[in-house]
Amino acid sequence: MSNASLRVKQLIQDMIGDRKYYVELNELLEKQRLLIIARQTAELDALNAQLIEIYQYLSRSAQQRHTLLQQLGVPSGPQGIKALFAKLPASHHSKVNALWEDLERQANRCHSANESNGILLNMQQEILMNLINTSEPENWLYQQV
Repeated sequence: MSNASLRVKQLIQDMIGDRKYYVELNELLEKQRLLIIARQTAELDALNAQLIEIYQYLSRSAQQRHTLLQQLGVPSGPQGIKALFAKLPASHHSKVNALWEDLERQANRCHSANESNGILLNMQQEILMNLINTSEPENWLYQQV
């Protein structure tokens, strides 16, 4: 097997692993949402440590994917991936394209869940700040905006 074939095989195996991590990440982000709503800070701290591990793994994997694509002479990003997959034997097109599309879908789901959790946290912080300031009406002037 040539170096290029080995790199493409590694790229696909990494994408399969990334997809599994994105599915797990999405589940953890859903749990994070529930813990935020319940204001369970100790459990949130533990969950956040798990999230950081997954984020670090996915970051390393993205860097490795970028390096593999460079070694293959393919531009990084969706267009490069799709161009590379178009060069594979026709029997593999549907599987690798489905894998890539699902990987993108999983990443987008995680991005949306993460943004929603951020909004939820900001809302809670605003509510708490308003509660703090209502108990001390003289501090309304110093309220954070």
